[in-house]
Amino acid sequence: MRIMLILLLASLSGCQLLNQQRPVPEPAAEPELTEQQNLPQDSAPGIEVALSLSDDPATLRAWVNYRASLLNNRALWRESLSDLSDPDPVQMLQRIILQLHPDTPYLTRLRVQMQLAEQIAALPPGLAALISWDLTFNQKLLETESAVSALTRLNAQQHDNIERLQKKNKDLQKKIDALTQIEAQLNESINEGNNGRP
Repeated sequence: MRIMLILLLASLSGCQLLNQQRPVPEPAAEPELTEQQNLPQDSAPGIEVALSLSDDPATLRAWVNYRASLLNNRALWRESLSDLSDPDPVQMLQRIILQLHPDTPYLTRLRVQMQLAEQIAALPPGLAALISWDLTFNQKLLETESAVSALTRLNAQQHDNIERLQKKNKDLQKKIDALTQIEAQLNESINEGNNGRP
């Protein structure tokens, strides 16, 4: 019995040794990241890339920078683009993006949204993908504004209905009070006519 128990323990401990995992080798040391990595630049520093209707990374970055500059210099861009009598396609696209700004009136943005949807098909794929973000954002904004406008109208109608019903309720309460007084007067006159007899 003892021998069986010893053999059983030995075999179980042997199984445990087989299931042990080998130590994981430490990964090779990665080069430390410096504060400033040398990333490839598409254009030389200090050179501003002109906006165009092309797909190259420098132009796409210029469009992103233009869109970002609209946040700070919207009035300046509006003034410079409104002075153009016969704008080229790039300036037309600049105007459209400028007019998609949320501060622009709803109907103007809706009209410009449709113009941009037509023009986006003629743009190179990379630029079209970039500009489609503006198109999508503006579409969501227009939908939200429409929903808010509809809810505001509905709330105003409900408010008017509530006021009308409250007024009707007051009028009915006055009529009920008047009828209660008439009933009380009739009961009094009946009681007086009967000299207090039931």
